[in-house]
Amino acid sequence: MGTSKGYLPPTGHLWSESKRAISSMNRNGYSSASIGKAVSSFSKASKVNRNQGNSEISRSSSKVLNFSGLVRSIGLDQALDQVGLGHLKGQSPQKVFEGLIDYFSEGTDSLQQSIADQAMQEYMAEMMGSVRSKEELDDAFAKLETDLFIQDFLTKYVQVSFFTNFAEKINALCKDIGQALKMQGRIKEFIRLEIASNYTRDGMKNMDWRGREGREYIERKCEDVWGIFERWGDSE
Repeated sequence: MGTSKGYLPPTGHLWSESKRAISSMNRNGYSSASIGKAVSSFSKASKVNRNQGNSEISRSSSKVLNFSGLVRSIGLDQALDQVGLGHLKGQSPQKVFEGLIDYFSEGTDSLQQSIADQAMQEYMAEMMGSVRSKEELDDAFAKLETDLFIQDFLTKYVQVSFFTNFAEKINALCKDIGQALKMQGRIKEFIRLEIASNYTRDGMKNMDWRGREGREYIERKCEDVWGIFERWGDSE
């Protein structure tokens, strides 16, 4: 996972601090404290440009939640019809899965959208990893828990955002690809555990995910997740 071609990273003193925090993380053996400081610094540095990313994530998330609600109420085939994917009916679970990833992703040239799309692909690959039949596919969406989905998807988003900006630097600091992959895994796990420990689930059941209310709710939850890491840095 590297930096997108043509991407110009942010500038300014907060971004310089983030880059120094990455080097410090490497010097300190990727301890939890050093990882926390690096992710916290990144969260603060990216805050000024974060609105677009939050918006992109909310659109993708809303599509998933709206679709899962349709599957619960009318079943997979009719849900596919409702969202304009009727041509996927009768296809193999893998084909339906691929079509849904395209549908949930916006597919624009925006860097923030490419990050959101990558997060969606990673989330869906994990969600659908054990699906082997149409019935299992139907069941996977029908049983999707709103709060848990938002938490897990936002976790993926933070992970992908961080590595989009810093994977190349981390790789360069590590002695070989094996070490780099191990350290990336450690960072991902730190992000996951911090969000799992601090994320507030609201018991969401019903909302019009196609409308502004649903999108704005997810944007707020996205900012809350980033805030977890900003507060983490302040507490050190």
